[in-house]
Amino acid sequence: MPHVLRVGAIVFVYLGASYGLLGETPDPRLDDAVRRLDDAAKEIAFLKRTAADQDRRIAGLERAVRAQQSAILAATRPVPTIPWKTLEGWAAVKVGMSRAQVVEILGEPQSTDSVIDRQTLFYKEATAPVGHVVITDDRVSEVTSNRFRIYITSPK
Repeated sequence: MPHVLRVGAIVFVYLGASYGLLGETPDPRLDDAVRRLDDAAKEIAFLKRTAADQDRRIAGLERAVRAQQSAILAATRPVPTIPWKTLEGWAAVKVGMSRAQVVEILGEPQSTDSVIDRQTLFYKEATAPVGHVVITDDRVSEVTSNRFRIYITSPK
């Protein structure tokens, strides 16, 4: 019998707690408030996840825009031309100019060959010759560029 009384007391406490004490019924407003609070907490968690996702997407888009801006700026910068690689550079060299004037126009040669009073300035890309300038007695006596079909020699 004591065992039955003990179980009965537990059931009575459980039912009293779940249905309210002394015959009180649970307040439906309280249940509604708890439900709304749970819904608000879920919505807040969803909004936080959405904001974090949007922050990641915005950061990715900003990186893409910066990369495109850098590419556009790089494309608009003029590419420096090497004078000895252009027709204009070779056309500017004239018979009678000094070595210093030739170097000022075409730039330093890749190699030179000197024999007594004659010096040849060679301009080439890797192993492909672009042209050469022959200087005799410190003056240009010949300008040759097979690439641009230029062959100028001093009158004898």
